[in-house]
Amino acid sequence: MMLLPILITVSMLLVMFYVIYEVEKWRSMRRVLVALYIEGMMLTMNVGAYLYLVTNNPFYILTINSAYMVFGLYPLLNVKEIKNRNFVYIIFSLLMVISEIAMGALLYTLQTGIPADLDTSVENVFFVSVMITEMLFTFILSFKGMNSTLRNYLIGLLLLMPWFPQIFPTLALPIWLSAIIMVGDTILIYDSLYTQRLRASQETYTVLELISIFALMMMGEFYFFLSSSLIVFDSAMIISMVWFLYRTLAGPNPKKGNYTKNSKLAFLIIFLTFIMEFFMGGVLDFVEGIFSPGVQGFINSLTLPWEPLTSPLNAIWDFINILGSVLGSTWFLIMMGIEMGFLAFKKMLEMKVREVRVRMSLMILAYALYTIYIPTFSPISNYLPYIPYMWSMGIGTLGSVSNSVLLGLIGTYVIYAILSFLFGSRNLCAVTCSAPLMFQGTFYDSLKVYNRTSKVGRKTLTSRVPNWAKIVSLSVSVLVLLSAILSYLNSINLINFTIFDTDITFLIYFIWFDVLWYMLFISIPFLGTFACITTGYCYWGVFNQAVSSIGLFRLKVKDPTVCVNCKTVDCAYACPVGITDMRGWFIKKGEFKSFKCVGIGECVNACPYDNIYFYDVRHWFKDKFKY
Repeated sequence: MMLLPILITVSMLLVMFYVIYEVEKWRSMRRVLVALYIEGMMLTMNVGAYLYLVTNNPFYILTINSAYMVFGLYPLLNVKEIKNRNFVYIIFSLLMVISEIAMGALLYTLQTGIPADLDTSVENVFFVSVMITEMLFTFILSFKGMNSTLRNYLIGLLLLMPWFPQIFPTLALPIWLSAIIMVGDTILIYDSLYTQRLRASQETYTVLELISIFALMMMGEFYFFLSSSLIVFDSAMIISMVWFLYRTLAGPNPKKGNYTKNSKLAFLIIFLTFIMEFFMGGVLDFVEGIFSPGVQGFINSLTLPWEPLTSPLNAIWDFINILGSVLGSTWFLIMMGIEMGFLAFKKMLEMKVREVRVRMSLMILAYALYTIYIPTFSPISNYLPYIPYMWSMGIGTLGSVSNSVLLGLIGTYVIYAILSFLFGSRNLCAVTCSAPLMFQGTFYDSLKVYNRTSKVGRKTLTSRVPNWAKIVSLSVSVLVLLSAILSYLNSINLINFTIFDTDITFLIYFIWFDVLWYMLFISIPFLGTFACITTGYCYWGVFNQAVSSIGLFRLKVKDPTVCVNCKTVDCAYACPVGITDMRGWFIKKGEFKSFKCVGIGECVNACPYDNIYFYDVRHWFKDKFKY
C-alpha cells in the first residue's frame, strides 16, 4: 500500500522540478507558460483523483481534467508577453502549494480511506517532504542571484518548515525545535537590521512580512493548545511556503525603509515581534505544564482569578490577567533572555571600555541568575520572600506584605539603598533589573535616536526631570507605599481589602512590571529608550535613583578643557537615557551628577578622548586615604 503513494510523490517531484527550473531560469515566455500549464495540470489531476477516491465516481476526474486541458490552453496560446514577472511568480507559488495540498489529501485518503481536511492534508509526511524538497530546489536554483540578507532570511524560514506537530511521535519535539529556530531567526533579523542601520534604505518591509508569518505560526500553535485544532498553524505554514517560493524568485520587497528614521516602521517591527514572542512564551508554558491545555485549563492556570465576562471592567481584568500571566511566566522570560541576551552580548563586544564590558557581563549574568535561575529553579526558590535582596522589584514582587516577610522585604530595600549610595542606581537600573538587558541589545540600543526625534522623547531630554515626570514618580511611589500599608493591615486581620480577591501590592506589581512595562518597551519609537527612567514610571527605580542622587556616584572628566574643544559631543548622542547636557556640566564643574543618570556608561565608551570615567565609593576611598 505504501508503494503507490511513494510513486505518486516521486512523480510529482520530478514534474515540479521541471516546472521550477523553467520558471526560475525564464529562458522564454513560451517555456514558462508551458511549465505553468503543466503545474496546473498536476493540480487538477490531484484534485480529480481525490474526488474520485471520496465519491467513487469517475465523473469528477474526467470532467476536471478534460475541462482544464481545454480551457487551460487559452493563456498558453494567446498570451504573447508578460510585463510583470512578479504576477507569474505569485501564480506559480500559489499553484505549487495548492497542488501539493491536494496531493497530501489524495495520499492521506488513499492510505486511510477517510476524507481529508486541511489539517490532515498538510500534517502528513508526504506533503511536508515534497514541499520542503521543492522549496529547497527553488532556493538552490536562485541562490546566486539573491542578496545575502534575503538568503539568510529564507534559510531561517526553511529550517522552520519540517516541524509540523502531527508528523512526530511526541508534541514537545517539534514545538521546542521550532521555538529555538524562531528565536535564532529573530536574532538574525535584528542583527541584520542593526548592521545596515546607517543605510538610506533597508529591506524593512521584507522583515515585516517575515515576522508577521512567525507571529501567525506562534498564534497557530497557541490556538492548538486551546482547541486541539491545527487549522491556524497549518494555514500559517501554507502562507509561509507561498511567501518563501515567491520571495525566492521575485527577491525582497522593493519598498524600502529604515527603522531608525521611521518610527512607525520601528514600532511595527517591535510590535509584531512582541506578538510572536507572547504566543511563543505561552506555547512553551503549555509544553512545560505551566499552563494546562484547553480553554478552561488555561483559565485555571492564570495568575489572577478569572472573572465572568459580564461587564467591561471584568473583560479588562481578564485581558490584563492573560497578558501578565504569559509575560511574567518563566519560559517567556527564558526565551526573551536568550534573544535579548545575545543582542546584548553583541553590543558588549563593541564596547572598548573595560568597566562598561564588565557591567554588561554582570547584566547578562544577573538576568540569568537573578531573574530566571534563583526564583524558579534554585534550591532556595521557595524561601526568597524571607531573604533580603531577593525581592527584586520591591513591594509586591513575591506577594503580600506580612510579618513573616518583613525582614526579606525591608532588607531588600536596605541593601539596594546601600549599593545605590555607594555605586549609584546602576546596580539596579543597569545590572540586576531585566530592563537594561532588553534596552542594551544592538537593535534596541540603536533606537535611542527616538530620544531626540520622538515627541515624548524630546520632552525628556537633558538631566532635568520634567514636572510631569516628578508628579508621575511621586504619585506611583505614594500609591505603592499606601498599598503596602493596606496589605500589611490585611495580613494582621485589621482590615479586609482586596481587588477581585487579589492583594493590592501584588496586583500593582503584576500590572506595572508584567503588563505596563512591556507597553512602554514596544512604544520605544514614540517614547525613546529607558522610558521607565525618564517618565518616573518605575517606583523601584525611583527609590534607587533618589538614594543615588545623594550618594557617591557621578561621572567625572580627567580634563574639562578637552570638553571645551570637543566638536562631536559623542557622549550626549550615546546616552540611552537622553541626557544631552552633560558636556556643559563637565566644562563647568568637571563632573556630572543627575537623578536620571543610572551609569549605563555608553558616554564613557563613546568619548573619543577617553576623558570620562565613573566615580563611586572606590574612588572616594582612594581620595580619602590617598592610595
